[in-house]
Amino acid sequence: MLALESHLKARLAALSALTGWAVRTGTEASERRAVPAADVRCTGARTTDSETTAVTLDPAWTVTLVVPRSDQAAGQLDAALNAVIGSLHNWHPGQLSGRVWRRLALQTVREPEFTAEGQAGLELVFATSTVYHGQVLTR
Repeated sequence: MLALESHLKARLAALSALTGWAVRTGTEASERRAVPAADVRCTGARTTDSETTAVTLDPAWTVTLVVPRSDQAAGQLDAALNAVIGSLHNWHPGQLSGRVWRRLALQTVREPEFTAEGQAGLELVFATSTVYHGQVLTR
């Protein structure tokens, strides 16, 4: 599931709207106080079709955009929001690490639950899915 993380980071880091931003993931060691920042994390997954030998896993990928509060913060966040949606919504990762991934779809946009004093932000949640195969039971 986490095979997508580096690909998502690379897509975001290539965006001109995020030039000068710290683009980081939830699993890498990095300075978390640097802003502006785009933080990419897998924030959980639903499962479906789990009663067969395969299970469909639907991970949620959250991109948290954070900027310092200022008169320009809304404009910075709006430009970043536009760029991130344009890059990730409907993007089809295809086959990565032996798994076929379906296209990403934007699910929600919300204010982050936790931001540091003096910061403003937005969270964009994208969903995708893939199939994992389990063991075939024999008696």
